[in-house]
Amino acid sequence: MGRRAFTLCIMTAGAALLAGCGAGAPKELNGLWASGPAACEAGLGVRFSDGAVSAHVDGAEQVLLEAPRYDLERRGTRVRVRIDYAPPGGRRASPVRGVLVLERGDDGWLNAVTHRLEDSRTGGVQMRLRDDAMARIFRLRPCGEDAWIEGLRGRQR
Repeated sequence: MGRRAFTLCIMTAGAALLAGCGAGAPKELNGLWASGPAACEAGLGVRFSDGAVSAHVDGAEQVLLEAPRYDLERRGTRVRVRIDYAPPGGRRASPVRGVLVLERGDDGWLNAVTHRLEDSRTGGVQMRLRDDAMARIFRLRPCGEDAWIEGLRGRQR
């Protein structure tokens, strides 16, 4: 094998490793997230996993974001997570990647704060500002005990 072929082989292997790398889904996003208590009770919502961000509807799973790479930018009550992803239906090796930043506020709601598509070939960036479906989809709260009870002081268990 010539030097040029060897270098190309090493670069390809390195790119393949990097494409699969990245932190898995942060524990702050564990479980089912939904837009309301009825959706939680029915098991309808969004799950964040290492392989995909998926919507769970009527016992079926629909991939929303493929090959996510999570970057936990801030921990605590106001957690902030950046998710780099392959657009759904696209090829994982596509030069177009999506970047979605989610933030959980003091009120417990997880919201999309920025969303953009980046093209590594051209350097072009498409910002989603108005009528972005991601802003509607990613307005969620975690499902679980007392997740939807707010403002009650002194309640007993």
